Amino acid sequence: MIDKKISLGTVLTICTILGTFIYTQGIMTSKVESFEKDTNSHSIKINKNQEEIQDLEISVGKIETMIEERFNRLESLIMEM
Repeated sequence: MIDKKISLGTVLTICTILGTFIYTQGIMTSKVESFEKDTNSHSIKINKNQEEIQDLEISVGKIETMIEERFNRLESLIMEM
């Protein structure tokens, strides 16, 4: 037969299991929130870096155009001589 009495050991075991479960859930929630904050800050940094890269690409294009124009002018000066 099954003894229907609840002993002190059983109560302590159940309380320990519940306490551990609640504590673990709290830690996991904290870690998830921390990861969300990190993800948001990294997303902002990535977007900023993409904008900076686009600005640099535009600047490089302008410089290449200037160099090509000067090279063409140099070629025309050499041809005239």
